[in-house]
Amino acid sequence: MSGVSRRDLVTGAVLKPAAEEHISSLVVHVRPEQLSGFRTSLAAMPGFDIHAEAGGKVVLTLETRSESGIVEGLAALSALPGVLSASLVFHHVETDDTRQLTASQKD
Repeated sequence: MSGVSRRDLVTGAVLKPAAEEHISSLVVHVRPEQLSGFRTSLAAMPGFDIHAEAGGKVVLTLETRSESGIVEGLAALSALPGVLSASLVFHHVETDDTRQLTASQKD
């Protein structure tokens, strides 16, 4: 016996999931007097990049390997001192399959 149940076989649980890359855009509203500390804290958090900033509003991208990484990133942002709100604006996912399809369309 191989150790694979019929249920795992039927539901696809035995298949290796495609590698994913999640790219998200976020808008964070930070108290203006705490922007410097926010930037410092953010620099220590992997996956985040600042793209624009004005009047306490900061536009970021976040790159993660899973959807749960996005949720964890939003929670971490929300917990930083001075953060009033953190909102997901856009989410895109790339898999091995979509990257191969895109590459073949360029040829």
